[in-house]
Amino acid sequence: MRHRLSLSYAYDLPFGKGRSILANEGWLTTALTGWQTYAIVTLQSGRPFTVALLSEIDNSNTGRSSLGFGANDRPDLIGNPRLSHRTPDQWFNTAAFAFSPFGTFGNSGRNILDGPGFQNVNASLVKNTKLKEGLDLQFRAEAFNLFNHPNFDLPDNFLGSPTFGRILSAQSPRHIQFGLKLLF
Repeated sequence: MRHRLSLSYAYDLPFGKGRSILANEGWLTTALTGWQTYAIVTLQSGRPFTVALLSEIDNSNTGRSSLGFGANDRPDLIGNPRLSHRTPDQWFNTAAFAFSPFGTFGNSGRNILDGPGFQNVNASLVKNTKLKEGLDLQFRAEAFNLFNHPNFDLPDNFLGSPTFGRILSAQSPRHIQFGLKLLF
């Protein structure tokens, strides 16, 4: 990845007994004391990927169409593979690739295209309540992919595939979970 930024924070909310906003005892203080929030923000550019031929196509006539580690035979690059407006239905210019003559290796380079970027915010809100000495109750509300941003997977990068150049899947949508823990 060319760029990656990851930020996190933890913050105790300033409410309740001994805090700056509320100083009185009672049920309101108990309800407002012990709140914390946490978050992790991740932003990154897309992963590079290589356009290749399907593994069953031995275009180089070497007897090995797949050399392992994703090193299949490659096509020839005959145009500009980048598009100014990319969509999941056409992530790159598929017309820029063609089968090389039989018995030759294609001239398309390794990792010449980039996949979709990644944007994610995971956040939580935690409430700690002291029940008695050595016994605490913790309520947690956690959200993964809080803003439900679509994070697409890599496109189909195999020339000869009917879905060549298309993105067919995405990573997890928003998930929210609640938890209650007894700490002793």
